[in-house]
Amino acid sequence: MQVAKGWPLIVGTALACALTSCTEPAPKVSAASVTTSVPDGAAQVGPSDPLVVTAHRGVLTSVTVTADGGTAVPGELTDGGRRWSTTVPLEFSKTYRVQARAQDAERIPAPPATSTFTTATPVEEITVERTRPTAGAEVGIAMPVSIYFSKPVTDRAAVERRLSVEPSVPTEGSFHWMSDEQVNWRPKDYWQPGTTVRVRARLYGVNAGGGVMGTADHESEFRIGRDQRAVGDVNAHTLTVFQDGQEIKRLPASYGRSVYPTQYGVHVAFEKHTSTRMRSDTWGGPQKGEPGYYDEVLPYAVRISNNGEFVHVNPATVWAQGESNVSHGCVNLSPANGKWFFDFVQIGDPVEIVGSDRPLTTADGDIPDWTIPYDDYIKGSALYQAR
Repeated sequence: MQVAKGWPLIVGTALACALTSCTEPAPKVSAASVTTSVPDGAAQVGPSDPLVVTAHRGVLTSVTVTADGGTAVPGELTDGGRRWSTTVPLEFSKTYRVQARAQDAERIPAPPATSTFTTATPVEEITVERTRPTAGAEVGIAMPVSIYFSKPVTDRAAVERRLSVEPSVPTEGSFHWMSDEQVNWRPKDYWQPGTTVRVRARLYGVNAGGGVMGTADHESEFRIGRDQRAVGDVNAHTLTVFQDGQEIKRLPASYGRSVYPTQYGVHVAFEKHTSTRMRSDTWGGPQKGEPGYYDEVLPYAVRISNNGEFVHVNPATVWAQGESNVSHGCVNLSPANGKWFFDFVQIGDPVEIVGSDRPLTTADGDIPDWTIPYDDYIKGSALYQAR
């Protein structure tokens, strides 16, 4: 039998393939992979945080993020090329497309990662309307921080996570929601003089509840001034003033008569008026036509609560100052002493009243923070957890 021409070659090739594989080697699979902080297909994404693209078991070789219309979003590569983050805030009501590539330590490329997501459209907008103390202010050791919002906050926890109070001196303190539109922060004890305090509200993109979203961040800074405080003793009829722990002046004073007692507790000086109109019907006192009604303009008045209590000059009660209590709840001083105290006191100085039988309460003051024991105060935080 004759062997066809070429068969020996075929037989030789078959024998060679039997001894060594003729199959092409399988390509190596990259150990690297890519994830994004926003899942593919996500909708109504709040743009409060940057978009983060991360390479695992490798490094990123390219990241492209585009918004509607193909506008590229700038970003920054960090962590040795393993992490990329947007460097400008994402916008509301936009569709974003992500394309990212990575390779492993052997430079084997991973499959490209792509995703698309859409940011939220606010139902309404919310911002920080104002803060107290105002930026650049110097205040006394008892002044809490107050943050006022332009609309009520429904999701207090989500908003509070974006708030921070940053003292230059380590200071224990807590947030406490006074209402849906106001949150305060106070130190456990009085501030240390000379402390600089930075207040940040990173509200942009935060859902404050019901689709009401923050549209701007807010930041301010203030400073704590000297340690100044006053103690008013309604039984001794004196107002004693201290600076840096030392008594510097003891002033004769007259406090509220028995039917209108000056309330005991820590008040905070928060307004100063060279003169102001005072009417008894504005704080629940005698109404017009009733005995004890008054409507007069008095000089050098320092407001210490929102229930009608001031430290102010009253020439008509000089005869009683240091001897008896005849006012409707205010602290009355002579013209000379009242002017001295007015010039001396800082906004935020504590004025503690002692010896009265009626307490100052949270319903009475614009700054009631010090009427709340600290263990109870911290429970007013939306992020409070029992210890």
